[in-house]
Amino acid sequence: MNLPNKLTIIRLILAIPFIYLLQESQSGDYDCLFRISAFVIFVLASLTDFFDGYIARKYNLITDLGKIMDPLADKILVISALVIFVKLDYIPPWMSIVVIAREFLISGIRTIAAAKGEVIPAGKLGKYKTTTQMIVIIIMLIFGLGNTPAQGKFLKDIYFYITLIPVVLTIWSGWEYSVKAKHYFLNNK
Repeated sequence: MNLPNKLTIIRLILAIPFIYLLQESQSGDYDCLFRISAFVIFVLASLTDFFDGYIARKYNLITDLGKIMDPLADKILVISALVIFVKLDYIPPWMSIVVIAREFLISGIRTIAAAKGEVIPAGKLGKYKTTTQMIVIIIMLIFGLGNTPAQGKFLKDIYFYITLIPVVLTIWSGWEYSVKAKHYFLNNK
């Protein structure tokens, strides 16, 4: 297994403590410590996303495993954060549902392509979507630390508007992906 694929696996593993710490960050006793730890883990995981792609492209280490696992690791990390942010009432549920629905659609298309012996890598728009999702999550983790109820209302409004950026990119990239893959829907053989 090459280094980019190892970094992707590390990102998958980091999702587990990230999810636990973020979920427990509202438990009361150690919420600030849990939130800071979740933030550090998410930043490390995000850096593995950057470096696995950079190294794979620079040293021509792109593999079919990486083409499949890299987007999957991103999906697990981002969707987990969004679901917990819904639970924390940072964003409305529909925003998380749009992202999850798009990911299921794209995963379905990739599954159909794989059955035909094809591997579809992430496109540029999908990469921009993932990058903006990760940036928004980092912002929410930073500003979610120890805020007062008044700040909470203000921040919730800010969270909504900044989350619109990756949501729009999610819809746009999903549409673009579906249009490019329409031959999988039209040709059922």
